[in-house]
Amino acid sequence: MKVLLVGDYPPPYGGVAIHVQQLHGYLRGCGVEARVLDIGKGGRPAPDVLPMRSPTHFGLRLAGFLSSGWTVHVHTSGNNPKSWVLAGMVGGMPGLRASRVITLHSGLLPDYLAASGARRNFARVALAGYARVVAVSGAVRDALLSCGVPEEKVVVLPAFCASQVRPGPVPAVVDAARARRKPLLAMAHHPSPVYGRKLAFRALRRLAEANPHVGLALFGPGTDSEEFLRDVRDLHVAGNLEVLGELEHSAALGLIARSDAFLRPTTHDGDSISVREALALGVPCVASDVCARPEGTRVFAAGDAEDLARAVTEAVAAGPSLHPSVDAGPELLALYAELAGTANPSKQSHEDFDTGETRHAAQ
Repeated sequence: MKVLLVGDYPPPYGGVAIHVQQLHGYLRGCGVEARVLDIGKGGRPAPDVLPMRSPTHFGLRLAGFLSSGWTVHVHTSGNNPKSWVLAGMVGGMPGLRASRVITLHSGLLPDYLAASGARRNFARVALAGYARVVAVSGAVRDALLSCGVPEEKVVVLPAFCASQVRPGPVPAVVDAARARRKPLLAMAHHPSPVYGRKLAFRALRRLAEANPHVGLALFGPGTDSEEFLRDVRDLHVAGNLEVLGELEHSAALGLIARSDAFLRPTTHDGDSISVREALALGVPCVASDVCARPEGTRVFAAGDAEDLARAVTEAVAAGPSLHPSVDAGPELLALYAELAGTANPSKQSHEDFDTGETRHAAQ
């Protein structure tokens, strides 16, 4: 069996990229010949990860894999035109021996598709070439069915590989924050308002009134922007923040593991990898009620800073607790095996494929 994953690969460390990285690691650990066609910004070199140098280069490489019978699994958000162009391109490219799977990750997808009949029609056509369509939540599944995607093609499977959650060493600033903050809260930051930064700051201000030693450790992009600094100043939380910037994923897991609670105050969500990672590590997790959350999550009313502060207080008081975690790895591996048997994939060796790829690139 040979599997090509198409999607973002870290860095940066977004949810889709982390899932692609973890799924790739799981497949390689199972002895599967697996590669990644990185359509993101192109991080540091990694084994069997191929950067995309240009759209033409991407098309040629993809054509080589498809013609060689690899099972291709696309990972994309589904909440913007670029995402659906990618889906349509991979799904419509010739390659009869190659089965295709796509995972649609974004909690914004239902609203995106609901806004336009043209979008729903395009989505239905773009997904026609896929043997299976993986939705990360029931809401995403329902949105796809409303487009006319056949129900038997759609499976709901969280984008999470519990076996790959492995905390690593942390920078000294994390240990310093742990030593001076009681409690220490953690939150993944992004400049998009979807991530709920202002709401988290308002809740933090309420928590600090009762306990001035509380701290919120933020990791992720955008913490050096003018908008971020303005919110810190206007909401008076500078004294309770630990701003860590972007962390390697293993270091981010190390931070979460050292925290008293993890916050996910989003306004929209699909199926958050970070929520499941916190729960898998036994760390109390507080998340908005904008979607179904995994067992063990303490939810609060979206947009309500007072309710968020209440839920955090209760979570910290309750303390650590391990909860069962799903693992998409074995289920996807079984799916690939089923589809590979149907598709009669090529038995070319690595060397044969590389020669074929070079031939495509030369045309």
